[in-house]
Amino acid sequence: MAFMKPVIIFCLIVVVGCSQGRKSNFVSDAPLTDQGDFSVYGTDQPAFEGLRSPIRSRVVDRRFNTKEAMFLANEMNIGGDPFLQEAFRVGLPIADDPEFQHITAVESYWYSRYNMSALVAESRLGIHAVHSPYVSEKAIREGIGANNRFRGEHVVSNKTELLQRIIPVYLARTGFPRRFEDASPCMIHFASGDPYYPRRIDKGTRFESVENRVKQKQLRDLYGDDVQPPPSGMGESPNEMWQYRVNYRENFRSLRWDHDNMEHEIDLGAEGQALMKEVLWAEYFFRSHHHGGEYLGNNTEEGFRGAMLTFTAVSKMLMLKASMLYDGERLVGVNPFEYDPNERLLYFPHRIRPRLRFVGDMPPRPEEFTVADPTSRLFDQASLLWGLTEYYFYSDPTEPDPWDNVFGTNTPLDGSLMEQKYSALAHGLANVVLANMQHQHRTPSGNWSSTWHPSGKGSDSVATVDLGMTLIALANYHRRMHIDEENTTRSQELMRELADFLIEKMQGSDGQVADGFDHVADGPILEEAPTLLSQGFAIRGLLEAYKQLDDERYFNAAKSAYGFMNENLWDSTTGVYRSSVGVARTVYTPLNVGATLGAMREMILLTKDPMEIARFKRFWVQGVNSTGIQQGEYEETGERDFDKQDGDGDGIPRMEFAGGKHGIAPVYASRVEIETPVQPTRVSSASKR
Repeated sequence: MAFMKPVIIFCLIVVVGCSQGRKSNFVSDAPLTDQGDFSVYGTDQPAFEGLRSPIRSRVVDRRFNTKEAMFLANEMNIGGDPFLQEAFRVGLPIADDPEFQHITAVESYWYSRYNMSALVAESRLGIHAVHSPYVSEKAIREGIGANNRFRGEHVVSNKTELLQRIIPVYLARTGFPRRFEDASPCMIHFASGDPYYPRRIDKGTRFESVENRVKQKQLRDLYGDDVQPPPSGMGESPNEMWQYRVNYRENFRSLRWDHDNMEHEIDLGAEGQALMKEVLWAEYFFRSHHHGGEYLGNNTEEGFRGAMLTFTAVSKMLMLKASMLYDGERLVGVNPFEYDPNERLLYFPHRIRPRLRFVGDMPPRPEEFTVADPTSRLFDQASLLWGLTEYYFYSDPTEPDPWDNVFGTNTPLDGSLMEQKYSALAHGLANVVLANMQHQHRTPSGNWSSTWHPSGKGSDSVATVDLGMTLIALANYHRRMHIDEENTTRSQELMRELADFLIEKMQGSDGQVADGFDHVADGPILEEAPTLLSQGFAIRGLLEAYKQLDDERYFNAAKSAYGFMNENLWDSTTGVYRSSVGVARTVYTPLNVGATLGAMREMILLTKDPMEIARFKRFWVQGVNSTGIQQGEYEETGERDFDKQDGDGDGIPRMEFAGGKHGIAPVYASRVEIETPVQPTRVSSASKR
């Protein structure tokens, strides 16, 4: 097979700044604004008439929280094209429903993808993959790794390996006839960042590199003569982004975020959610091959993006294995297949702080990792388990699927992009996390705690959020890890234990689920009002348990909680769920929006209730599009006119008009507030505990 061999000239220029950035809250004092202009400017987007109504909301914290944003992005990914396809498969009445189809196949798909692209490739919110152990190992094996008193030299060899050997293989094997300038694939991500653009977005059409113009001939060779749309337009196929010939599509320099306003700590829960995000999108990008199977990927760009996501996912897992397990004194590595927490406990702490060094024109290099927060958080461990088990499924050699050609035993000579052996790495790390969850967060009597302290003591309570996320992760282990019969059986047992605990100890007779359980008081934690966050995570977790265990009790309990949520939290006037019962000002975060979308999606697929499809559409239009939680958007979701603030009239502006001097990246805000006028609501106090 004759692959193209383009010359690679990747720019790896960094924004020079201090290694410890300052945090800012970005709490807005802007007044609540009416969202009442629902016109559509000549796009194919439905007008959503009948779903919209005036809503007063504001963004009060624009900061990008990596863990929470990636959770919402994961739920939107699953709620995008996979939701649409599954809805057709189970016979939902959506064939003549352009609103549902647009929400799932277009908006949910692209909002999720915008957030992933900003985090993984554009923002530089993390540690660059040029420092990956995967690249270092290959450089040493190739004989170009160098180690001496010049501490930057080993990294320089990594740069050579990445840019001259690894990426050219990805380009050739996917048929991508160009490359992105100033892209910054990150393998480890910082906990949060300021999404305001610090420089003007480059919308010109005179590219920095002559090479991109030369590649026009290669585009024509692949796609014919009509490959370049007018510079101000999208082109015919929104999914084939290689067609866009605008500078910020070619060069990500103007899309970087401010390094000084990044929170330079590593949240291990964020790493789990980001890993899941990378794998879900790689699965999608490689679900088919193009040009008669000659090239990997749905099309040229999606194939290349899938290759880079696979690379960053493996790099992340190698970093987790080698550098991010804590023994109580220092961070160490582990052999996951010889690990026993009873002999020597090694675990992923909540927060790690890197010390960064700037070397020449290279991205900042991590010199040292120290523990910033030594506690173990159940949500973090469940997030890691979710991502690790999904990577194993993606790379599983025992299941015939479209991804088989991505992995090989003699990469790249056998045409593969990634070594098959890293499926074992995902398997081993998943088992380490599973063992630690039981050792640290579960007592022999079956009590679970949300936080484990280095003193050896777990917290006296467990939050519903953490139980829900743990059920989701255990279900994914049970669904994906067929190779490990012992631990698959154990995941099943733990799922049943947690689901039983949730419905027997934490759910009232009216369906409401408490926010947590206090083991000292031996009773549920009842705040002033039941919350949307807890109902959403409980429903989501119970439905995962039901699908894996086929126990009708869990389905019935989830339906009861869903009924409570609809009766006591749904506000038909604004078309959103209140964040807690009876609250006059609802607060949305990526966590409670993601849990709500996930709960609605799974309930719709199981009940096939057309009324809930209508509610889902209204909640999406009002709760997602009109609240401002998605802060900006690109061309794919309607902003095709570069000169209009909100060309499709959906309430979400083009990113350069989203705020600040130069705009805001199209990512999720950390907190929005919505006026939800109080309605008389009676919540039953009678509970069966």
